Amino acid sequence: MIYLSLAIGLVLTIFLSFATYGLWLKHVNGKMIQGFLFPGTIVHELSHAFVCLITGTTIKELNLFTTDSTGIKHDKPRIPFLFDFAIAAAPLFGCVFFIFFISKILANPIHVDTTFPKEIHFTVKGFFDLMRHLLDTVWVTFNSFRNQFRIKDIRHILFIVTLIIFTVSLAPHKQDIKHLVLGFTIISIVLFFLDKSGISLLQYKGWKYFIQELWRMTTLTISVLTTLLFVTLIIMGFIKAYRLTFGHKGASK
Repeated sequence: MIYLSLAIGLVLTIFLSFATYGLWLKHVNGKMIQGFLFPGTIVHELSHAFVCLITGTTIKELNLFTTDSTGIKHDKPRIPFLFDFAIAAAPLFGCVFFIFFISKILANPIHVDTTFPKEIHFTVKGFFDLMRHLLDTVWVTFNSFRNQFRIKDIRHILFIVTLIIFTVSLAPHKQDIKHLVLGFTIISIVLFFLDKSGISLLQYKGWKYFIQELWRMTTLTISVLTTLLFVTLIIMGFIKAYRLTFGHKGASK
């Protein structure tokens, strides 16, 4: 069930990052947010561009160094849905790779659980068991991060800044969401039934390592984005309450 767990986790990541990035742009100074997320924006757009080159898709426009960047514009891919999905998914893996890369450079400052989900039957109950396992893993990851984080350790500070920048920066463009959700769903179902039919790719060390690290990064990313979104909503709530309370009083005077 690791493939279905990953698909659900990746879809959650897509929507959480999209919501967090959208709220930040709407309620915080846009130039300040874009400046803070600039390294992630570079990776995001270059990931799109890299896959465009691989798939032979013509890049019409690529903006990286302007505050009003419109990102990348490209022609219609030669294989519509398949290449659309590959181009749309590129920043997700690009940003996750940079989190993984920085984590290795900093000697894995925060250790989180990489245990795969246990075997779950393909039923309605199995689906809810799968969701519960994913949420439990995210909660365990959050607690592991909270317990291990040391504010006086420069490696931990660099790692959390990296996490914030690259998790928020993987937010997809609105038009890419449908390709991502459908694409990850189809891939997970195909891999699931391959596994059920006895063709297990996890027997290969390289593939197993990739899936295990992707699972670790996915649960870590969800934990970070959930926290950021929760804190963002709380701050927005306090600001709105303050404006409603004191703003009206000021206006009445």
